Amino acid sequence: MKKLLLAGCLLASVSTYAVTIDVASPSCGSLSTAQCNALTTELKSVVNEDLPDVSIDKYAVGIANANGFAYKGMGSDYSDIFSYFMVRTAGGLAVQGDLDDAESAEGIGIGAAFTAGLNLDLLPVDKVGPVDLSKLDVFVSFMSYNVDQDLDESKAEGDISSLGVMARYRILDGIDFIPGSLLSWGGVFLHTGFQRSSFELDLTQSFNDETINVSGGASANLSNASAKFNLESTTTTIPVEVSTYLRAGYIFTLFGGAGFDLVTGSTDASLDASGSVSGTGGYSTTISANESDSGDADPTNLRAFGGLQFNIPFVRLALQLNKGLGNDLFGVNFGAKILW
Repeated sequence: MKKLLLAGCLLASVSTYAVTIDVASPSCGSLSTAQCNALTTELKSVVNEDLPDVSIDKYAVGIANANGFAYKGMGSDYSDIFSYFMVRTAGGLAVQGDLDDAESAEGIGIGAAFTAGLNLDLLPVDKVGPVDLSKLDVFVSFMSYNVDQDLDESKAEGDISSLGVMARYRILDGIDFIPGSLLSWGGVFLHTGFQRSSFELDLTQSFNDETINVSGGASANLSNASAKFNLESTTTTIPVEVSTYLRAGYIFTLFGGAGFDLVTGSTDASLDASGSVSGTGGYSTTISANESDSGDADPTNLRAFGGLQFNIPFVRLALQLNKGLGNDLFGVNFGAKILW
C-alpha cells in the first residue's frame, strides 16, 4: 500500500505543474537562426512535456475536491453485518476531470486508511431511546504516513494523514431469499460522521544532465536546473449516505448506494523552477518559473457508489467505485477486511 500511496503522491504532484516553465530569449552564438530556433523550441518541449492543460488555480480547486473524494468508502462498511467488530485496510484514488486525458484533469487525490468498527450490541443496554444498539455500528479510521523517497530524477518529501469517525444504522432489516444465505438482501443502512484528510508534499524534479539534440548537430545541456513543487491540501467532509447490498452464495456481495457531502477544504500550490542551458556554438539561455495560487473545495457534493466484494475464507476483498453526480469526480478504492 505504501508504494501505491507514493505513486499517487507523485502522480498528483507531477500533474500539478500547471504553469509553463519559461525559456528566456537565447544567445545563439555562432549557430544559425534556424538551428538556434530549433534548439529553443525543443528545449521548451522537453521542460514542459508533462504539464497539464489547466491553470494552477483551477488545479488547486480540483485537488481540494479530489482529496476528500479519495476517502469515500473507507470510513464505514457497506457490504456486511457483523456481530462484534470489523477491521479493514484500504487505499484509494480520485480524479476530477477527464479520465481519458490525464493532462487535462483538474485534480488528483489519494487516500488510505485503517478502519476499525464495533457493533454496540456489546454494551450492557439494548436500546437508547428508539435506537436499537444491535443495529448500530461505529467506526474509527485513521492514517499517518511520511513520504521520503527518490524516484529517478525526482525526490518526494511530505506527510499524509487522515482521521474519520462514522456511524451506521440499519433502518430496514434484510431478507434471505434462499435459505442458507445462498441469496440474501442485507437491508438498508444509514451512514453519517466526518472525515478529515490532509497532505503536504514537496516534489523536486532535477533536469541536470538533460541533453537536447536537434538536426544539424546542434545540442544543449541543462545544468543546475530543477523545478520544485509544493502542495498543501486539507479537506473535511460530513457525509450522509444510504446503502444496501445483495449477497449471492458465500462468494460474492454486490453493494451500492448514494451519498451527500458537506465539504470544507482548500489547497495551496506553488511552483519554482530555475536553471541554465549551454550548448554548441556558444548557445545559452535559462529556464524559470515562479507561480503560486490556492483554491477552495466545492461546498457540497452528491455522489453514487457501488462495488463488488469477494468473500474468501478469513478475509474479504472489496473494490468500490465512486462517481460524483453533477460533476466530473471519479474515485476508486480497494480494501481487505476481517470481521466477527
